[in-house]
Amino acid sequence: MASHRHSYRWVYLFLALLLSAPYFAAETKSTEPLQWPSTNIVILLVDDLGWGDVGYHNPEVATPHIDNIAARGVEFDRFYVNPTCSPTRASLLTGQFSTTHGVNSPIQWHSEEGLPLEWKTLPGYLKRVGYQTHLVGKWHLGAASTAYWPQHRGFDSFYGHLNGGIGYFDHVFSGGLDWQKGGVTLREEGYTTQLIKRAAVELIENRSTEDEPLFLLVSFNAIHTPIEEPQDVGAEHQGRATLLRMIASLDSAVGEILSSLMQQPWGEDTVIIFASDNGGSSPKPWWIEMLIPPLRDGYSSNGALKQGKGSVFEGGIRVPAAIWWPNKVESGQPLSEVVHIADVLPTLLDFMELKIPNVDGRSLKGVLLEGLPLEPRPFVVANFGSEAMIDWPWKIVREGSLPITPDFLKSDTWHLYNIESDPGEVVNLREKFPQRFERMRNKLLQIPRRESVQFSTDGSWDTFGGHETRAPWAEAVRGYDN
Repeated sequence: MASHRHSYRWVYLFLALLLSAPYFAAETKSTEPLQWPSTNIVILLVDDLGWGDVGYHNPEVATPHIDNIAARGVEFDRFYVNPTCSPTRASLLTGQFSTTHGVNSPIQWHSEEGLPLEWKTLPGYLKRVGYQTHLVGKWHLGAASTAYWPQHRGFDSFYGHLNGGIGYFDHVFSGGLDWQKGGVTLREEGYTTQLIKRAAVELIENRSTEDEPLFLLVSFNAIHTPIEEPQDVGAEHQGRATLLRMIASLDSAVGEILSSLMQQPWGEDTVIIFASDNGGSSPKPWWIEMLIPPLRDGYSSNGALKQGKGSVFEGGIRVPAAIWWPNKVESGQPLSEVVHIADVLPTLLDFMELKIPNVDGRSLKGVLLEGLPLEPRPFVVANFGSEAMIDWPWKIVREGSLPITPDFLKSDTWHLYNIESDPGEVVNLREKFPQRFERMRNKLLQIPRRESVQFSTDGSWDTFGGHETRAPWAEAVRGYDN
């Protein structure tokens, strides 16, 4: 198949150039003759990895390959995401904050919604300038209709699962097998971390120097629940000890992908980004574990940061992340600038000398390649009924009412922190700085908000792993079309 594509490569490129001429006239920055980008892009997105779940933050954890990305490239010391999976993925692919794209909660098994179809995506922008685009692993941006699937959102190929989490060995989500390749269910054995790694390596090793530049999103479901031993099917987990072995398996997979990449003649001309999608699932109060089964098994560590996954406090939104572009973005020094995952899209497009669309995120090219400072910029993160606005070094938090908590647990309380001097959010400064508090509160409340995905507690909760009780997710989707 690769040789057939090679024989027609220049015909395809010529036709694409003719069809896309208006796009290039509007979206390229330079008046010089158009040059097709040649730099490759690999994003390693991991699931629920907390601040204290990497070796360079916690000596208890062995992650030499992840640590190596931060050591050889640039560690983002203040990298912010949304508190849960779907909102972060939406921000990564659109360059928008959750208040703009409207995905403010996880997309549930019974949801008929997804990332709004109006939004252009990062792989879509890259396809228009000659990239091949591939996703392996977790999607979680809509499954109810094929219109929401990654194959219709800019990706040439998709191998993995549509929904929020699956059993690592049985590949089941909420009663249905959720493992596919190109829209067709796959029944194959294997631990998902290793299967995702294998698919990524195959894409890397099957690309020749004559192929289009590569955009590869490797979206691991690890270390999302269920907690399952990597080498022992059906073994009872041992809490944090099992989670550490899952992290080691994840790190090994990252290492094999990087090794394969660097063995290619084109491998060093690759921008590599590593990040977690939200904070780690830390131990929860008994009533949350009782009311929200998916939040059980909280064995992650978020270090000294407050709370974890699902929370707008630092433990839920400040995550391990790094970027490495061999011979270009290398320093070994942490970057203290405040970065949001929505900044990834404009940064990558700017690296490729393409015009940045109108998005909330901003390019980090100047700070990464030239050491230029970033202008201050506030941003909002939200999840369920709570939200926070960071306007460095200040952060205001509104704890809203959760729809699933008993009435006596409902609240609408406010906090103000200086997270530069108090990263653990210990001291609420609301009373000490009333004028600043009021200014930030009014600013937060005036920000326009969009809600494109509704979170409902009427249906049963998502479950990860277990027996099959319904048709596989790929073929069961309405509007199924091979």
